[in-house]
Amino acid sequence: MKKLIGALALAAMVATSAFAELSFGGWVRTLPTFVGSDGDGIKTSALTASWGGPFWTRFDATWTSDDGKAGAAIRLNADAGGVGLHDDVGIWLKPIDMIKIQIGGLDNFGGLRGDLCYGSWDWVRPNNWVVGDEGLTFDGPQNGQGLGLLVTPMDALKIAVTLPLANQIQRADHGFGNASIAAAYTIDGIGTIKAGFFGKYNIKAATYADARTGYYTVKDGVKDFGASALSWADVNDKVAKGDADSWGYQKEAVAAADECKRYGKIEAAFDLTAVDRLFVTVGGSFTIAQSDWFKKAGMGTAKDGFNEMVKIGAGASYGITEAFKVSASFAMLMFSSEVKNGTKSVDPVMQFGVGADYALSDVFGISGDVRMLLPNNDKDAVLSFLVGLNGQVTSNASLGIGFQGLVGLGKDSPNDKELNFPVVGARDKADKFAWCVPIKAQLSF
Repeated sequence: MKKLIGALALAAMVATSAFAELSFGGWVRTLPTFVGSDGDGIKTSALTASWGGPFWTRFDATWTSDDGKAGAAIRLNADAGGVGLHDDVGIWLKPIDMIKIQIGGLDNFGGLRGDLCYGSWDWVRPNNWVVGDEGLTFDGPQNGQGLGLLVTPMDALKIAVTLPLANQIQRADHGFGNASIAAAYTIDGIGTIKAGFFGKYNIKAATYADARTGYYTVKDGVKDFGASALSWADVNDKVAKGDADSWGYQKEAVAAADECKRYGKIEAAFDLTAVDRLFVTVGGSFTIAQSDWFKKAGMGTAKDGFNEMVKIGAGASYGITEAFKVSASFAMLMFSSEVKNGTKSVDPVMQFGVGADYALSDVFGISGDVRMLLPNNDKDAVLSFLVGLNGQVTSNASLGIGFQGLVGLGKDSPNDKELNFPVVGARDKADKFAWCVPIKAQLSF
């Protein structure tokens, strides 16, 4: 019986391969760090990826039908914590040539994100920037798991729509409030124009979860039900009495929460490609929210880097020769915050970066960068740098060694995390110099 099943499976695989394309691949970058310092003493033994976390491997299996009308991707991450799904696992269908429907992961759906990656981005990333190299000038649709629609009515025009989907029915304002729509138009020989609205619906004050499970007073005059959690029988009883809506949420709490909302942001960008070996990208975004949102979010107090009012980003890379390329980037975030006299002010956070890559030979290359963060609220600047040597082991594998440093640590970061150098655990030491010597191993197959 087992032999019969195996034979049938093999026959199915052979039959499938005759009418479709099945491919496998993988990719890994790991950065073992044997020595470093947090500014006070020598540290040893760290294992990380550029984006943090432990050793990480990605494995891909993709399938495309012979007529190009359907496909699927199984993409797995494997690290010390186990195996999990990658950002863009899922299936896609093309009922007609100009329309692609994707169900599953939507990371950088449509390929519209505005990136300029160089230097430390591919090594140990010190946490002294608030805008990453990926999405520097344009975020692009990226709503986790959900439904995506990509329309290409002509070769030069792309329109991408995404709708995040949860594993159960949710309130319409939560679901559709996090949808996005973006478009890109390419002018031949000049560059690409991008624009979009990216929903990021959120509520300050009482949340819907508070209204469902807590039933406590959210402002004067609202009855405190005094329950830390409610059974569905209690919820149904309150719905029947008119104290809750049909979903079991306290009506007064929902009304109070609705007074302070963030809806999302509008973005626009332009990528210039008219000059040979030169790439320039510029872009900006504006958060759409009720005026009280920024005040209640505590902008400018260090921990709300994802709630900016305005973002401006710019970057460029230029190949001076075939072997020598330089890159530079800039970003500015503006937050709304309260000052001592009670009036509102806008506190900017700025970051700068320059880097270079030079091919010493067909095998060896050297790269480096310098990044600087100028925080708001009169905090000290933070400077990081990298010098890295890379060597090709084979055509698809490389090995390198680097020296990286960070000066000006401190907990008053405008980012969502404290300023730190993660591999050596350096933080909260504003006058210290932290450094590490990572080994970079990278391969793809």
